[in-house]
Amino acid sequence: MKTKTFFYASSLFFTVMAACTKETDFKNSSESTVLSATLQDNVLSVCDQFSYGDTIFYVQELPNDYIIHTTVPLSGTFGCFPDELKINPINGDIDITEGETGLKYLVWFVPAGTKDTCKKYLTVSGIDFTDSIYVLKNNPGVAKPVYNSTPGLSAGANAEFDDGHDDDDGDGFTDEPLAGQEVIPQGVALDKATGNINLRQTIANGALGPNPVPGTFKDFVLNYRISDKSKKTLNKIAFRLYYYQDQSQIPPRLKRQLLAKKSQVILNDGSNHNLNVSTANFSTAKNGAGEVKCRPPYIIVVQK
Repeated sequence: MKTKTFFYASSLFFTVMAACTKETDFKNSSESTVLSATLQDNVLSVCDQFSYGDTIFYVQELPNDYIIHTTVPLSGTFGCFPDELKINPINGDIDITEGETGLKYLVWFVPAGTKDTCKKYLTVSGIDFTDSIYVLKNNPGVAKPVYNSTPGLSAGANAEFDDGHDDDDGDGFTDEPLAGQEVIPQGVALDKATGNINLRQTIANGALGPNPVPGTFKDFVLNYRISDKSKKTLNKIAFRLYYYQDQSQIPPRLKRQLLAKKSQVILNDGSNHNLNVSTANFSTAKNGAGEVKCRPPYIIVVQK
């Protein structure tokens, strides 16, 4: 891991703090109003500076973790929603390597000495699977990956899904997944070019056993490479596959968890874009998602 240097915008900090101290000394309401407007202008100015230089970041093959910083050092408190992103709450540094990829995040910043909040959306490139129930009665049930939090967007040509422990880029095995993690040999009927999963065939292949009983589930790790700005750097996502014979067998708790997980996923179709920070911080507890996080996605297969 790299040694991180912590920066502080002290001049802004003391400017805001001095203004807050002076406010308590004003007796005249009009002067207090002027001061409040000044404080608001200061916060708006800080929010204008709150940036990481881009809104989408790609995994990179580096000797150390890939860490991004705010373009201007800021003093205050940082956080994100959902909490699958590794962010330093003091200086806002984000470790792309250690966070979950394929998700869109609401990243927020509260300037020191204020209760106001600056917000930005940031995407870590990759794929996700939608938390869903797939009924196989009249269709094969195909789970399609969502690329860069945009439904319907293709990951492009030359993608490789279910990468194995093979030196396919000619630089050794250090950047290859562990042997035995491939999902296709485990029975998952996955298209290596698109990442689509045929769920009917997956169950028939015995991915959850030869005769799975209702409630059977298993976690899989899908390793993949995409020919985008990540330059085919190894990426991965874990997903959980459930099986039930009938929808009535799905426990109420699992249905609640599914809804809670879906509420934590921000998509580029407008979903969850009305989040405010206070809602984001507590929505998981209110919606029952305290039981689960948004990863791994749940793929629930039902025969009828």
